[in-house]
Amino acid sequence: DTVKNGCEDKNFKDIPDSHILRNISACAGLGIHKEAIGKLRDKTPEELKEAAKKCLIAYQLTVDFLTSELPLPSIDYLPYSLQLTYLVEFFNLVNEPTIEQRKELKRWFWETSINKYFGSANTGLISRTLVQIRSFSNGQIESLSTGKVLNVEGFLKDTFTLNKASSKTLAILLANEKPLSLLTGQVVDTYRALSVINRLEYHHIFPKAYLEREGFDKTERNYHANMCMLNLSNNREISDKNPSEYFKIIEDNLGDELMNVMSSNFINEDALLCAMTDDYGGFYNNRIIMM
Repeated sequence: DTVKNGCEDKNFKDIPDSHILRNISACAGLGIHKEAIGKLRDKTPEELKEAAKKCLIAYQLTVDFLTSELPLPSIDYLPYSLQLTYLVEFFNLVNEPTIEQRKELKRWFWETSINKYFGSANTGLISRTLVQIRSFSNGQIESLSTGKVLNVEGFLKDTFTLNKASSKTLAILLANEKPLSLLTGQVVDTYRALSVINRLEYHHIFPKAYLEREGFDKTERNYHANMCMLNLSNNREISDKNPSEYFKIIEDNLGDELMNVMSSNFINEDALLCAMTDDYGGFYNNRIIMM
């Protein structure tokens, strides 16, 4: 409860008890799997209190990192709980990381999220990653390797369903670019979009109804590469118009700001041209390159 209360002001109060217990075990010098956690029974009350105190500090540092260095305003959008566990253990061992360490932690966060690295984690992977995080913390290694090639195209052709890890990753990737509304150029309220898991804040750039009429299947209609963030009122305005129709309205509305707004949504000139000619395949392939 003390750890949860210590993270409440940044919307991280809903950390499950089991996650906190894993980190108390790690802060006590043990592992994070079930058998290791069981060894907490062998610790003295003083050792347990010290581990819990260290755990609170590490959680506060981690939540500060996630909310300041990444656009992650609540625990709801964290792709994998194990990412939090390992970051807390790092900040338990290193209270003041270097700039290079912080950059590497961010790179590791994006890599493990995009590649679904913890999607099917087993005991061996969990233990190996803990050893690696500790080695990185004490300077024995300079980088965190998953041993996997970054599969960006596979990630962007995954389907959008907000309660799954890859779509949460997409949401924070979009927010990280500080998007401007396609219709008005206004700043999109990414905090609102990320604070409440609400699919109405997300928009299919090529509307689903249009793509269905054109014969694209459900998977293709819901590609991550077809999604952007919009303020709710703008989402309703676009409705199911053909892209060539509403992108002409966008062009008229935005004038000289057109490409600035497009770039903030990972839409380059080639992708825009494809959108204005209703070329969906060309659009998402060009957008994938930019993303």
